[in-house]
Amino acid sequence: MTEDVLVRVNVPDIATKQLKFRDKGGRRILTISSNLLTLFGFSKGDAVVERSLGPGKGMTVERVDDLFAGPQTKKVYARTYKQRRNNPLEHMIEVSSQRLIDEAFPEGCNRVHILFQSGKVTITPIFTIEERARANAGKADPDSVFAALTSGVDLHSMQTSGFSISAVLEWRPQEARDKTNLTETGAMTALANSGPLYALFNEDVTSCVLDHIGAAMAKNPPMIFHASPQCDDLSNLKAKSLKERDLETTDSTADMIIDLLAIIEKIAPPVVVFENVPGMIGSPAYEVASLRLRRWGYTRHEHVGDARDYGGLTSRKRAYVVFTLLNAPFAFEEPYGERERDAWAVIEPFLDQCRDVSHSKSLNDGKEIGRLRAIKPGARNLPTPVKSIARMAKDSIVIEPEDGKFLFPSEALFKHLLGIDDVDLNAVSATIATEIIGQSIDRPHHEMIMRSVRRHIAAWREASNDDDNVGMAA
Repeated sequence: MTEDVLVRVNVPDIATKQLKFRDKGGRRILTISSNLLTLFGFSKGDAVVERSLGPGKGMTVERVDDLFAGPQTKKVYARTYKQRRNNPLEHMIEVSSQRLIDEAFPEGCNRVHILFQSGKVTITPIFTIEERARANAGKADPDSVFAALTSGVDLHSMQTSGFSISAVLEWRPQEARDKTNLTETGAMTALANSGPLYALFNEDVTSCVLDHIGAAMAKNPPMIFHASPQCDDLSNLKAKSLKERDLETTDSTADMIIDLLAIIEKIAPPVVVFENVPGMIGSPAYEVASLRLRRWGYTRHEHVGDARDYGGLTSRKRAYVVFTLLNAPFAFEEPYGERERDAWAVIEPFLDQCRDVSHSKSLNDGKEIGRLRAIKPGARNLPTPVKSIARMAKDSIVIEPEDGKFLFPSEALFKHLLGIDDVDLNAVSATIATEIIGQSIDRPHHEMIMRSVRRHIAAWREASNDDDNVGMAA
């Protein structure tokens, strides 16, 4: 004797799920077969009506209580599974009208979001990040860049190399020693070096309004998203004790790359470029970000290099990672520069600009303990500037033309060492300018990366054009 069991469950106000269209001879068919239909008032034989929400916006399926609603109604069906206890009577709605589907769901849409409410099912299109990024690749200016966490140096490099900056997100966090509001300083130098652009978002990346950014860029998608997360907590220049302290106080910026993921999810760029110190690669936050991007369909290409190997003057080491959804070859350039050079010949034209700081106790202490980075006649290598250069710390760069005499490099010399002579930093104070220089890219190294990205995009475009031509010929 079969025993019937009455199943009791709580019914929420709404419920959601996601489904895929199924393909039937090149036609998209949507089958909603779910226990949830029963919970929200749909029973076998109920009349329902299907309505479009407008071109590309989705559709609704509503239960019809009016028996004279007309011939456009359809019915709820049921499937019986005698061998299944978990779902013995499954209700089903099937949408098969190609006219309705083609109007309500954009071409290429394969997944939908289902919202169940009492007597009503709302169906809206969903595109994965990969699908959106591939669509953006076809719409975007191939040289367009959305740059985040930039103070303008990398923008100048990209802009003079033929890229166009479409948008910038930049907001300098207030530091304990700041006496005035400096949150717009990076934005001003970015605007001074960007060339014409569409949008500036002067917002903290950890709390920026993502929906507004997504909406602003929807009609102007960038081909490249370029970001330089703050490197302090990834650098070996910051003491381990200070890193641990900042983790406890939540002042650490080690997770900033996670915030960048949220922007990437909103704007779906075909190519993503991260620039940072080598310590970024292998950090916990980076590994999470890399996993997520690869799960979204991006392919990863990592590079760690010394600027001198790519035409740079100093020993600046940087990590660059390119994530791409474009189906085309990608490769970084092989090293081509000489590491050793006549360092004195590089700095000699700037000596008359450099002030005498021989009296500085911290610099003398730095020499005594071996931390001072002095450039002397006959030197074959040039050290790289850091963020704290203006404070003349014990590990500062100085010029030592003779024993015990220290000359402090001018701003022009510091810029020259990184190949950024033409970058405009006049919108900010000398102290902020040296901080920007200390954290900036080395231009020849950065330009190598961007040339590699440009070749990758060009190869993708050429392959896409070939595919189009083949299709036209067919």
